[in-house]
Amino acid sequence: MSLYQLVDQLFLELQHPVTIESRDFELLAYSGHHDETDEVRMRTILSKRASAHVFHYLHEHGWMQKIEQTDEVVSIPPLPDIDLGARAVICLKHAGKVYGYLWVQASFDHLTEKQRTRMKEVAKEAAYVLHEQVGKRYKRLEEVNNLFLRYIQYRDMSERDFHIEAQVLGVALPSSFTVSVFQVVNEEKKDDIRQYLTFIIKTMHAPTFFIHHYHPFLLVVGDTTTQRSMATTKAVVAKLQQDFRCRIDEDVLVGIGNEYVGIRALRDSYKEAMEVIHLKKHMDEPLPHAYGDLGIYRMLPFIYEQYKQRRYKNEALLKLKTYDEQHGTDFLHTLRAYIRHDCNMKQTAESLYIHPNTLNYRLKRMQAIAALPLHDFEQRMMLYIDLLLYKYKESVVDGQQK
Repeated sequence: MSLYQLVDQLFLELQHPVTIESRDFELLAYSGHHDETDEVRMRTILSKRASAHVFHYLHEHGWMQKIEQTDEVVSIPPLPDIDLGARAVICLKHAGKVYGYLWVQASFDHLTEKQRTRMKEVAKEAAYVLHEQVGKRYKRLEEVNNLFLRYIQYRDMSERDFHIEAQVLGVALPSSFTVSVFQVVNEEKKDDIRQYLTFIIKTMHAPTFFIHHYHPFLLVVGDTTTQRSMATTKAVVAKLQQDFRCRIDEDVLVGIGNEYVGIRALRDSYKEAMEVIHLKKHMDEPLPHAYGDLGIYRMLPFIYEQYKQRRYKNEALLKLKTYDEQHGTDFLHTLRAYIRHDCNMKQTAESLYIHPNTLNYRLKRMQAIAALPLHDFEQRMMLYIDLLLYKYKESVVDGQQK
């Protein structure tokens, strides 16, 4: 029996609208409905999937976790925040795997025990149908993801072998692509973020390969005739932040490698994305997500290694650091802000929320302590790089000690 036959049959028995959706809220089958059909159901039918704010709300408020943790029918009361009417819902599981959800637009109390039992029976049938329908597709998808993962992370596969295996799997490789990395920091959010990304990717009109059975999550995005892969990737990150309110760089770190032509550079884009993640872990400040936007930051690990080999130390900054530690001042931070704002007194003072006179006093004290070469552009740039390296070095050393 097909999914549509199952929902139509259940609709006739319950006399309430019935919907089956996949785990990422893609509409799979729906019954007829009465006049009481609410806006959420109508929007889902028209767009062929639930809207992002409904998907996010149900995850954020624990409803999806509650639904997936039981084999019983779950009662959802009216949720006016998302215009959702009362629902009775049951998870579609087969062999412990979640395939989707069966929704009935009715209050739990308006269904008899016999009707709820019938929902459970139909849910089992629907889960089996989905298992049969998508089982092979899931297996192929897993094989494709493993192919990309092997090629990206290991050196045991040549470009030629990758192309041959991709051809056997029927994968159309994009002409150009971007690799991005999503490293979840908040473990409690890991499954939600995986589902959010899956939801977003299925709304994009670009070839995508989402490797989510491994952490950090990897996303390979190809270009289209109308949009570059980098633009698509940045749109995914924007939707993750805006539609699902994910705290980027708090709940999840994002790194995006450069866009390349030719599959041989897949590893390069991945390596760049991981370098962004590395820097974000070791720099206590907002950084761009894309490797190409990092500017001087991308050079810090290499400069740090050179400095370490040569045992280089900036004596002027050491004096300021020692003074800060002994007197509770913040001269290093002030100096960095001053150089970043191109020695503009007004802009620097505003960024530090202090009076220009206070800034002027601090600069004079710093000069007295360390004789800083602030009148020479190249010297200022070296000071700024060394200031960045101070924060980077401290984080790296702390991380190694832990």
